[in-house]
Amino acid sequence: MENKNDELSDFFDEDETYETITMTDETGVETDFVIIDAIEVNKIKYLLVVSSEDVDLDEPEAAILKEVNSDSENAYYEFVEDDNEFKKVSILLQDNETDYEMNF
Repeated sequence: MENKNDELSDFFDEDETYETITMTDETGVETDFVIIDAIEVNKIKYLLVVSSEDVDLDEPEAAILKEVNSDSENAYYEFVEDDNEFKKVSILLQDNETDYEMNF
């Protein structure tokens, strides 16, 4: 799993609610992530997420998830680990009129 530092200060408003996603690792441990942004590239959906535990930090670490499969009830994601793919999607997310600043 590759995470990059993202500056998200002032992005979250206490009165707003954000969509979350739960990821389960190989050992069965579940982690909740807050979805910060989403983008579709070449018919592949990517999510920019921050761990729900870290969302209140001034500079939480974020990750990019890539949809790898879906059915009528669920979508399945994996962490983007390829550096070139991560950079490409990060740049596209930054160009997508955002309320956050990414540092990588």
